[in-house]
Amino acid sequence: MSPSVHIQLSDVSKKFGSEWIFKGITTSFDSTKSYAITGPNGSGKSTLLKVIAGMVTPNRGEANWKIQEKSVPIDELYKYVAYCAPYLELPEELNLLELLQFHQKLRSLTISEKDFIAELQLEPTKEIRLYSSGMKQRLKLALAFYSKSEILLLDEPTATLDETWATWYTTQVKKQIQEKLVIICSNEHAEYEFCDSIIKLQDYKTT
Repeated sequence: MSPSVHIQLSDVSKKFGSEWIFKGITTSFDSTKSYAITGPNGSGKSTLLKVIAGMVTPNRGEANWKIQEKSVPIDELYKYVAYCAPYLELPEELNLLELLQFHQKLRSLTISEKDFIAELQLEPTKEIRLYSSGMKQRLKLALAFYSKSEILLLDEPTATLDETWATWYTTQVKKQIQEKLVIICSNEHAEYEFCDSIIKLQDYKTT
């Protein structure tokens, strides 16, 4: 049985400098559904995802998180969230084996290191800095998919992936939806077409 997760956004608004990016977002996310956040470039999709992740504080309104009906303070939220985004950096001086060993000191994986490496088809002793952008992206996705978490947040998940690995993403994320709350930021319909609910940031445009 998937864990009970509830995230509530109440009048969430964010601005940079004097410019409001979005205003008045009141909505909720529950573990019984999957969600997509869409909108044109610059509409604040990534910023909203960071608010949901507890990484950014809104200028107005608030976000609240509950796991198994118990409130989670923002400084403990990281324990429950797996996050993947193009702008997140990997420790490129490590090789894959070293990265997995380091990662598991912070967050357990749901599959073995051997299966993880075999699935990604990556050279385990090569430094990550020598991987292509597509290799790095599927590594970041796999770390998010296979880390024990209740909430999975994905920003532009198939960026730099070729068709084969984009298909792999779709297969894996559909499995994740059965186990946890999944929220995807994207303008690519194929990345979120299976989601139950769509939040269109253009509906929260500032005027």
